[in-house]
Amino acid sequence: MNNRLRRNTKWYVVNIKSRDVQTTQRYIDAFTQLNEQDPLVLLRGSRHISIKSFQRSHYLDSNGYPRALYLKLSAYDILNPDAFYNRRQRESVSLQLDPDIVANEKEAKIIFVPSVHRLAFRAATPISLSYIVKYFSDGLSMVDGEGHFDVHVVKDHDVIERILTSHEIFKIDAEISYSNPDPSSGFHNILDNKLRQARASRMRMTFEGTRERPLQAEDDGMIAAVVGISESNGCVEARVRETENAKISTIKTKDYPLKMDVQITDRADGFTDAYNELVSRFGNNS
Repeated sequence: MNNRLRRNTKWYVVNIKSRDVQTTQRYIDAFTQLNEQDPLVLLRGSRHISIKSFQRSHYLDSNGYPRALYLKLSAYDILNPDAFYNRRQRESVSLQLDPDIVANEKEAKIIFVPSVHRLAFRAATPISLSYIVKYFSDGLSMVDGEGHFDVHVVKDHDVIERILTSHEIFKIDAEISYSNPDPSSGFHNILDNKLRQARASRMRMTFEGTRERPLQAEDDGMIAAVVGISESNGCVEARVRETENAKISTIKTKDYPLKMDVQITDRADGFTDAYNELVSRFGNNS
């Protein structure tokens, strides 16, 4: 491949996790429901979001499932025909509008890989990460029922390491849930399995130390497990001193979404390269 055709791009990654049946077919069915029922999700004011198109990959994985699902989302303003104003004549006016005609449309192209239950889209997409998360969180609740899915932004692994390797850790506030499961080992795996067995949809934990006795984030310990799980399944707020001479600061993992590097060789949309990167990072044999 000619190196001049390779281009580095950044992609956000979102973990879509079923709380009950955790199979590839479950995720395919859920996204199919989203497309068929086409929920309209309110973002703010008159701004809404819905599916513009949906397509299954023609290529199958080793288990016979579509390797990927491709979606386009549209965000737009629904116009109120009675809320127009003629600024020259300084008077309100009403218009006869087709209710299906909307304004200020923006589009997001998304790839979802059912086998690793992650979706990805370019960071430069004109619809924000928070709006896309809201669409899938609210939309899945509307078509499948409240509390059946968790939707978590995958965090940058570097921020997880910043917390765990800080010179001193004084407080950890965490909200996590169990994984699909994802690859893990040691106490991380034990805690994850215990959460799944307890059917806990959320677990909130607070660890507090003092300046004289800060917390210990030992390898394969409780704090390391909780912070590690939060990378794809929750969030953490940590009060730390990162280096010996640094000031005490607060790190919020929600402020550090993963921006996955994807080397684009497919000049059309980059989905082939994004698929390969998602499977490489998050694939497992479970």
